[in-house]
Amino acid sequence: MTSSHAKIPTKPKGFNAITASIAVPNISDAVAFYADTLGADLIECLTIPGSETAIYATIKVSGTTVVLNLDDTALPYGEPGHVTLHHYLNDIEEVFEKAINNGAVVVSPITPAWWGDLTAVLVDPFGVRWSLAQRAEQLNSQERRQRLEALYSPPKVEEVPEQVGPGFEAGT
Repeated sequence: MTSSHAKIPTKPKGFNAITASIAVPNISDAVAFYADTLGADLIECLTIPGSETAIYATIKVSGTTVVLNLDDTALPYGEPGHVTLHHYLNDIEEVFEKAINNGAVVVSPITPAWWGDLTAVLVDPFGVRWSLAQRAEQLNSQERRQRLEALYSPPKVEEVPEQVGPGFEAGT
């Protein structure tokens, strides 16, 4: 049996099977620091629609992809746990169940993410935070931006027509 859909690669182009993801309180400042200090190159940066606040960025440091995520609770010198290992898998459900059975604690269950992956977050018995991912859709940068805009757009409120008839009075 053949499918008309192209096979979605296990991981996005340029990513490793396991990629470091760092939660930071200000992505623009973090990108500037890593660029100046480590020679990082900015690959992609997404902002909250209608603002200049960066919510996500991908950088390359010495040829290695690193993801930066906005987390305003990630204070400098804060408690450990602001680095997450993001692991792309072929079967997220199998690994998720094995991890739980082997003592991992669920931070968030398997959920579809706006960027096209199924994701789940666990903390292993050694305190390491893991984000498990399985590619469900292969989206380009513009499609991810559109989904991010939809996520942050205000809900549409439809006007209700005025009710006139038995039990209703016009203008009330």
